[in-house]
Amino acid sequence: MAKVALLIGVSEYEPGLTPLPAATKDVEAIQRVLENPEIGGFNDVKVLLNPQRHEMEEAIERLFSDRQRDDLVLLFFSGHGIKDEKGNLYFAACNTKKSDKGELVKATTVSADSVIGL
Repeated sequence: MAKVALLIGVSEYEPGLTPLPAATKDVEAIQRVLENPEIGGFNDVKVLLNPQRHEMEEAIERLFSDRQRDDLVLLFFSGHGIKDEKGNLYFAACNTKKSDKGELVKATTVSADSVIGL
């Protein structure tokens, strides 16, 4: 059984989204816990700090690919979650933008539905 984790922390954003300095600290703290053999004992912990959307999507896809039934897989995200006008949830990357009207530019985010579909 493999124990793998992907820890994503986004603290820096484009104008229009408030910076979250604690997000990267959250990732560092959970990394220490997961890598501690007496606590988490994870074999493989990957960290992404302030990634762009395409980097997040690629890392998430790799996290879930070729997993066995008994593997323990953890995706941890610390950053802005944003809902659109329909209530759909998106994870904000460092390059996430809003339009001039204040609407979310979805092409700059990672849809929570895309993660569920993996």
